[in-house]
Amino acid sequence: MNKRTLLFAALCLAIGSAVLQADAQTGGVKVKIPFNFMFGDKTYPAGEYEFSAAKDTVFVEDSQGTRLAMSMANHVTGRSAGKNGRVIFECYLDQCFLSQIWTPDQDNGRQMLRSRMENRIATQQTGKYMALLGTSSRQ
Repeated sequence: MNKRTLLFAALCLAIGSAVLQADAQTGGVKVKIPFNFMFGDKTYPAGEYEFSAAKDTVFVEDSQGTRLAMSMANHVTGRSAGKNGRVIFECYLDQCFLSQIWTPDQDNGRQMLRSRMENRIATQQTGKYMALLGTSSRQ
């Protein structure tokens, strides 16, 4: 009886772990960004990046797959991300800030928390949203 209980507990733990891992990762969206942008308190140059999310965290990788940064984000719903996903920036005169990521084939996305710098600029100027469609998705 003790072996059966232990085997059953291990099986439940394995299934639960697999379900949590599948739910935690929402895939990624690769985007070619034609302008410099802010993520957190750092400026990144124009180029190709991949954005992914796990629970309440957004990750940024460069075109070689090196993780550059991560930040907390809120869960948002209400749009379909489409086949390749999209990345949305909030831009003010000469600075664009990562605002949202929508990973492929998902009906939810992640809304970035505003940095202190973006909050300061937003009190002085009205931002405009710019959406970039993903070029391909991570499988």
